[in-house]
Amino acid sequence: MRVRALREGLPSLRPAARTGPPPRTSVRTGPSVPALLLRLGLLLLCLAAGPVLAASQAQWWVLLAAGVLVAARPHAALVSLAAAVLVGMLAVSGEHAWQLPVLVLLTHALLRLGALADAVAWQGRVELGVLRDGAGGFLAVQAVAQAAAVLALVLDGAAPVPWLAVVAVGGLGALGWTLVRDLRD
Repeated sequence: MRVRALREGLPSLRPAARTGPPPRTSVRTGPSVPALLLRLGLLLLCLAAGPVLAASQAQWWVLLAAGVLVAARPHAALVSLAAAVLVGMLAVSGEHAWQLPVLVLLTHALLRLGALADAVAWQGRVELGVLRDGAGGFLAVQAVAQAAAVLALVLDGAAPVPWLAVVAVGGLGALGWTLVRDLRD
C-alpha cells in the first residue's frame, strides 16, 4: 500500500498529449548528386578499362556486362567479381608496363565507388562532402598502390639479390603505414 501511495505521488513519465499541428522538421544538406550518377560511374569505370585491357570485341562485351551488373547491383561480391574480371583480362592480354598502374587505379576506384553506391538507394542522393571526405583516403591508398605496382614492374624477374625484394617490400610497407595510418579512424 505504501508503494502504491508513493507511485501515485510521482509525476507521470508519459508525454503530455499534444494539441495543435505537429512540428515541422527540416533537414539541411549540402550540394549533392543523385545516386544514379554513382552507379553510372561504376559502369564507366568498367568501360574505361576497355582501351587499357580489351584486345577483342568479346572482351568489350565482357566489360560491358560487368559494368551493367555492378551498376544495377553494386553489392561487394559483384564489385569484387568485376575487379577480378579486370585482373583476369590483364593476365590474358596484358603486354605493356603502363597497363598495371592504370588497372590498379581503375580497380581501386571501382571498389571504393561500389562500396559507396551499395550504401545508397537508387533514389537517394549523396552529398559532395561525402565524396570529398573520401578523396583523401583514396589518394593515400592510391599512392601506396601505385608505388607497389611500379615496384612490381621494376622487380619483375630483375631483383639481383632476393633480399633486395624483401627490403623493397618492407620499405613500401613503412611508406604505406605512414600514409594510411590516419585512415584507421
